[in-house]
Amino acid sequence: MPVAREPVTQRDVAASLGVSISAVSLALSGRPGVGDDLRRRILDRAAELGYRPNASAVALRTSRTRVLGLLIRNLRNPHFLDVIDGFDETCARAGYEVMVGSSRYDPTREAQLVDAFQHRAIDGLAIAPIGTNHRVRERFSATSRPVVLLDTAAPDAATMSVRSDQEASVDLAVQHLLELGHRRVAMVVAPDDKSPDPERLQHFRRLAADLGFTADTVTTELSADAARTALRQALERDAATRPTAFITNSDYIAHTVYLAAADLGLSIPEDISVIGHDDLPTSASLYPALTTIAVDRRSIGEQAATLLIDALAGGPGDRTNIVVPVELRVRSSTARPAGGLRP
Repeated sequence: MPVAREPVTQRDVAASLGVSISAVSLALSGRPGVGDDLRRRILDRAAELGYRPNASAVALRTSRTRVLGLLIRNLRNPHFLDVIDGFDETCARAGYEVMVGSSRYDPTREAQLVDAFQHRAIDGLAIAPIGTNHRVRERFSATSRPVVLLDTAAPDAATMSVRSDQEASVDLAVQHLLELGHRRVAMVVAPDDKSPDPERLQHFRRLAADLGFTADTVTTELSADAARTALRQALERDAATRPTAFITNSDYIAHTVYLAAADLGLSIPEDISVIGHDDLPTSASLYPALTTIAVDRRSIGEQAATLLIDALAGGPGDRTNIVVPVELRVRSSTARPAGGLRP
C-alpha cells in the first residue's frame, strides 16, 4: 500500500536552496524584500518540488479562502452541468477552487446551503435562486462578499447577474409558431413561488394580446414526473380546444411533452408542436429532433465567475448585468397544426 506523501513546506523549499524561510515566504507571497534572481529560483524550486500554499494559513493572513460557491436549482437538468463547467474552468484559470450545491427546488435546503457556504467563508457566491425571492441572496451579501444571480429575473442595478435573453426567446418561439399557423399556444411554467423569471410569462401574454393568438399555461413543478402528469392533463382536452403547440423553459421539460403525448397516442409534430430552451446535445437526437432556443450555457458560468473574480479584485468590471443572446434552432418537432391552418 503506498504511503501518503507529506506536503512540501516552505521550510523544505528553503532547505533545498540554502536560503532563509523568510526569503521563501516573501518570494512566494509576491512581497518585496528579495531580488529578482532569487525570487525566480525560489518560484522554480517550489514548482519543481510541488509546493502548494496552505489554504488555512493563506485565509488567516489575507481573510480570503480563494474558494467561490455555485448554488444551482437542479443538478438533474443538464443545462446546469455546462454552467458548472464554464464556472469551474474560469475559476481554475484564476487560481480559485469551487464549491457546488444544488437546492433541488427546496427553499429550506437552499437556505441551509447558503449558511454552509458562509460557514466555509467562501469569497463569493453565484446562485440560481428558487423563484425571484432574493432573501437568501440578501443574507449572503450582508457579509459584504460579492453575489451574482444566475438565470433569474433582472434584479436592481446594484446586483450583479447573468441571464439568457428570456424576452427574445419568447419572441422567437411565438413568431415561429405563428408563421406555421398555430393560434392556440401553451407555455409550460413553474408555480409562481418557484418561477425564476415571471417576466417570461408576462411577455408571452402581452404577445397574445397584441398578436391575437390564444395563450394557455401549464403550471407544474419542474420535475419530469410532475411535468409529464400536468402535460398529459392539458393534452386530454378536446382537440378543438387544447393547445396545438407548447413552449417550454428547458429541453429537459420539453422531453416530457414527448412522453405525455406518447401516453395519449398523440404524435409530434402531427398533433402538437414543441419548442424547448437550451439546445442540449441530446435534443437533436430525439425523434423527432427538437426545435429549441439555443443559449451558450458555458458562457453563463464563465461570465458569472468573471464577475465575482473582478469584484474581488476591486471593481465590478464594465458590466454587472449580463444578458446572453439566444438563437432559434428549427428542427422537426414543429410543423403546421392539424387541420391545415395557415398564417
